[in-house]
Amino acid sequence: MPALLYWGYNLLRSSAISLCLLLVLFYTIRRLFYPPAALHHLPCVPILPLLLSYARKESDDIRIKNLILPYALSKGEGIVLVYAIGMWVVHILDIKVIKDVAEDLGNWPKSALPPDMLFVRLVGDSNVVISNGETWKKHSTILQRALNQNLPIEQFTILCHKLFKKMGEGGVLKWDDLTMKFALDAVGTSVLGYDFDAIENDRSPFLEQYVRVMEGIASPLHLLWPRLEALFPRYELIHRIDALVRHFQEILEYKQVNKGNDLLTYMLEEPSLTQKEYRDNMQVTRAIYISYRVAFFIAGHDTTAGAMASLVYYLAKYPEYQEEARREALEALGEEEPNFANLAKMPFVNACIKEALRINSPVANTAPRTSRVGSTVKTLTGKTYYIPADTTALINLISIHANASHWDDVDTFNPDRFINDNQAKGDATTWIPFSRGPRQCPARNFAMYELRTVAALLLQNWEWTLPSGSPHFIGVKNSFSPFALSSPKDLHINFMKRSYHV
Repeated sequence: MPALLYWGYNLLRSSAISLCLLLVLFYTIRRLFYPPAALHHLPCVPILPLLLSYARKESDDIRIKNLILPYALSKGEGIVLVYAIGMWVVHILDIKVIKDVAEDLGNWPKSALPPDMLFVRLVGDSNVVISNGETWKKHSTILQRALNQNLPIEQFTILCHKLFKKMGEGGVLKWDDLTMKFALDAVGTSVLGYDFDAIENDRSPFLEQYVRVMEGIASPLHLLWPRLEALFPRYELIHRIDALVRHFQEILEYKQVNKGNDLLTYMLEEPSLTQKEYRDNMQVTRAIYISYRVAFFIAGHDTTAGAMASLVYYLAKYPEYQEEARREALEALGEEEPNFANLAKMPFVNACIKEALRINSPVANTAPRTSRVGSTVKTLTGKTYYIPADTTALINLISIHANASHWDDVDTFNPDRFINDNQAKGDATTWIPFSRGPRQCPARNFAMYELRTVAALLLQNWEWTLPSGSPHFIGVKNSFSPFALSSPKDLHINFMKRSYHV
């Protein structure tokens, strides 16, 4: 009998322990994957497809176009809950709500990034992208002043000819690699006043170091659950990040005694910035497309490269548009190099750039914001949502550019939609690759001139096509990014050197 009682006791104890473990597991899963009570009333994108999308390392444009936007449209919703970076985030997909939130800096300041994310270790926590209040005003004023002093079309031109020399007689070239090198040298020479010499070198040590860090940060598990960084530190990656930060610090020290006609020099001449703010802003030096959760250096490099790659891809896929753009560029340039006057005479080239930015938006969404107080927002159709205080939200840019309610033939590359500003069915503000409101990209003018210069010189000097068997033949395939960037991956282009310019 005692043995039977002892057996029964052990059975009950093991059952109790198992039950407790199951309850803990259930509670953990519920807490991770079930929206908090304050957000239960908001429409929620199913979690399982989202997790599968991350597990497959699908790019953000695929996740938005195949999961988030179809779910929202099928339910007639203007905002939806999406699980990401260890929390439930409100994605804003309605253009009116976007306008209201983007312009309300008082109730919708930028969010602090999860401190466990290694991205924060890289870019710092006091730069212009994620700062608020007086700090943001100070950084924004300094940045705008610096940008207004420096639109280096001549420098972009020099780099283009350097790139063309590297391309030799053409042939099938890995264009996304070349755009990465061009963008790095453009950021280096025109923004940092530092020559990385990435175009000339077949192997750029800095670019390789940077790419390895970005690939390490781009871990789906760590993007979904940033807390893993604290529980299981990735010391090798941390070492690489710290080495990259030290490289930026060395550039800063170099620039303090080697000033020039570049953005960083202008910022260094501002006496109100602290040493820490110098370093943080150098890594976010020239945002191209948005107020976004990517800092300036990353935005200035990766989004430029992505935009250049996308533009060349679509002009390869649609040779009739390439030829029309070339005729315009040749007539406008004549025997001159690009300048403000002749670039202004290329409306169709500009329309091609704008359409490439729409159909493959370099950035999927803006940097997150957090509501200070509970408020009710209203969509274009009059539907209302109550968003509680302390709710994290972001503006989903791709959802606007990919919404057939705003664009005719939304999936078709058609630059003509931007001729005479006839781009949208309704509200002309639905082209928002730079976001909108006071926190939209301060370098949007800078970015557009860079893209116009590159496009004009490419059209003058080269013709190009997609090689047979390209994986991008049906549609562009972007790389998986930890920062919601859209950049074509393994994009090979067949370039043919032009022997004449007229």
